[in-house]
Amino acid sequence: MQEALNNLKQILIANINNWGQTVAMARMMLRKRYSGSVLGVVWALVKPTFYFFIYWFVMAIGIRGSRTIEGISYAMWMIPGITAWFFLGDVITRGGVSILSNRHLVTKLVYPIDTIPVSEVLSLFFVHLAMLGIAITIFILSGFGIGIYILQIPYYVLCSLLLSLAIAFLLSALTAVSKDIKHVINSFMTGFFWLTPILWSVAKIGSPLKQIILMNPLAYVVLGYRDSFVSHTWFFQKGGYTLYFWVVLAAITLLAAVVHSKLRHEYADVL
Repeated sequence: MQEALNNLKQILIANINNWGQTVAMARMMLRKRYSGSVLGVVWALVKPTFYFFIYWFVMAIGIRGSRTIEGISYAMWMIPGITAWFFLGDVITRGGVSILSNRHLVTKLVYPIDTIPVSEVLSLFFVHLAMLGIAITIFILSGFGIGIYILQIPYYVLCSLLLSLAIAFLLSALTAVSKDIKHVINSFMTGFFWLTPILWSVAKIGSPLKQIILMNPLAYVVLGYRDSFVSHTWFFQKGGYTLYFWVVLAAITLLAAVVHSKLRHEYADVL
């Protein structure tokens, strides 16, 4: 435990000392991702907005008809969960290979490696904040509006950011030394998406399967976004589940710190 805390402390210090460089790198990563295109970083918003429409059309029109959930249309019910997933899913696929994708910073330059996963997550987080703004705008313009429960959305945004950083550090360390991990991620992402209560209600699942689904920390964030927009439930009303999330988050964070610190000196040789 002490070793894990020391490793985490070193990572935090490295990112604090290089915070300006980390943010600058995050912006560069975002611009580089869409360089050469006419719309540039606007494409970062076009893609998820397009998926909003596709999921709504397929699930609400093509399959479910005019079905409503929790008293509102399926399309509106779906938006908070899918907004959370766009960020978390990108963190797994992009943040999870951030060190591998930026091998030139590891092998050819004197660069603070501890900041690479943070820069990647921040570049995705900028887009997520914009998408969250779009989601809020849709709720306002639709007439459904937003209630007082939206005040807790910063809490769930913080949860998503901290969880994303832990996941990015853990997976990026593993993919840097083993490309098999990257293939595992790509192979299981679709299944992981459908097993997370994003497009379906977890209330329809009975025990013990429901408890297994809720063990996924991503589910806590997805359901939290939905609670803030639609379900109107405070996070402290789910005290046991909230405590579980923070315990799991702490465990993942410490594990990521240990794995990253153990493998840090091997990155240059492997990459």
